[in-house]
Amino acid sequence: MTSHPETQTVRWTRIASSSELDTGRAVMPVTLAGQRYVLFRDDEGQLGLIGRNCPHRGADLCFGRLEDNGLRCPFHGWHFDRTGQCVEQPAEPEGSTMHTQIKVPMVPVREEGGVIFAQVSEGERR
Repeated sequence: MTSHPETQTVRWTRIASSSELDTGRAVMPVTLAGQRYVLFRDDEGQLGLIGRNCPHRGADLCFGRLEDNGLRCPFHGWHFDRTGQCVEQPAEPEGSTMHTQIKVPMVPVREEGGVIFAQVSEGERR
């Protein structure tokens, strides 16, 4: 019996128009495949679509602050970049690298012709 590697079908789906992020606060909630995310534009103009809840206490990152090229949790200030990587934990001692072990889910996004698309993986095929 021959086994075939499992593959996922990948497609891009429209999640927002660029103008929706052209406000004073370029952050918006997105639900994709039943999962909650937050879409934002960082200081470099790049898009991030990351898990909506901070892994520390579950705070909603939609209420976070856009700063230092990422999104800062409104509860304890954990700071996440557009890849979902935690880049700072303010309450940790100087020199701590604990933040390098913390990441929220991230979905690839792209922007074309004023439309923002997210990459969605659909079920496994054999």
